[in-house]
Amino acid sequence: MRFGVRCNFPDFFEDIREIELAFFSVQDFLKWGIGDILKEVKKRDLEVVTIHAPNAKIHRVEEFKVVIERCCILTNRLGCNTIILHPCFLKRGLTREDAVRILDEKITSILEDYGATLCWETFINKHRLFRNPYEIYRFCAKRDFYGICYDFSHIPDDQDQIVRQIREFKNLIFVYHVSNREKTGEAAEKPLNHIPIFSEKGVLDFHKIFSVDLINPNSSLVLEYRKEFSWKLKEDLELLRIIFNQ
Repeated sequence: MRFGVRCNFPDFFEDIREIELAFFSVQDFLKWGIGDILKEVKKRDLEVVTIHAPNAKIHRVEEFKVVIERCCILTNRLGCNTIILHPCFLKRGLTREDAVRILDEKITSILEDYGATLCWETFINKHRLFRNPYEIYRFCAKRDFYGICYDFSHIPDDQDQIVRQIREFKNLIFVYHVSNREKTGEAAEKPLNHIPIFSEKGVLDFHKIFSVDLINPNSSLVLEYRKEFSWKLKEDLELLRIIFNQ
């Protein structure tokens, strides 16, 4: 089991070494040389536990392939083997069947060549390639080189339902995006997500989630907090190590 915090390249934390190396813009990601990215990571002596790809669009097939292969190269060079990607929005007439065919025919072989696993991040959205965690699970269960990145802040279900999901999906969850979210219906403002895991305002009880055998031991747990809570990251990263006796 590995631990880290979400870090958007090239904005690193001064006092945290273990990171998920994340890229936001496809344009910027393709502009930076692989060597330049590696240089920035290595001069800070960072440990990269997973790569978060930029939001590449699958209907731009050739660009999508380039993004995935560059991420695969980074996993090999940085000592990790998972790539996280948001299920893209279906646009320009692309059907789910078309998108799956592109993955099977164009992407799986790239992942196999590098020994990398592409982990789809969980969202609830009817317009995405995968509309919910169950669709991701069904896709990955039939294929090698694919897995799940389970994001606790993206799932609006109650704790019992989330526990059922992570128990059912356990063997295919290779990355957890760990944060809490506020209870709904308590304020006029939209409830915040990506708040500290043990926040008093959080709806999820991570003491219970972490106290039972629900987490895949062959996974990475990545803290992903809103910017205003970044001061809690180092403390909570150490708490994760203590909880899991690492």
